[in-house]
Amino acid sequence: DKIMSNVNYDLKKRGVRMISSEEAWVKTKSGGVKLNPMYRFVGKVDMQMPNMIVTASDRKKFSYVDDVCKLPAASKRQLIRHFYDEEGKRTCRRVTYLVDTKKAVKARKKI
Repeated sequence: DKIMSNVNYDLKKRGVRMISSEEAWVKTKSGGVKLNPMYRFVGKVDMQMPNMIVTASDRKKFSYVDDVCKLPAASKRQLIRHFYDEEGKRTCRRVTYLVDTKKAVKARKKI
């Protein structure tokens, strides 16, 4: 997890952005689901633990990455827009995933 501890969560500067779970999970040929291999997952924010960023994995138990309070203001605004609608009411979304878009572009070019 050394990579995750050095991640800058500023969405504009480092190419880290938030995606929904619909975009993060893909179906496998056997009918199951797995995390989308097109992205490099930095972590996730789950509303069951709203003040923590934890690892995103489909194979192992998650672990702590960082506190949400360390995210920059722009990222916090995105979190609020993801979990709440324009009237301030909760949406049905429970999880958002942080992905590194720079690494994802490189992965797409290899395919």
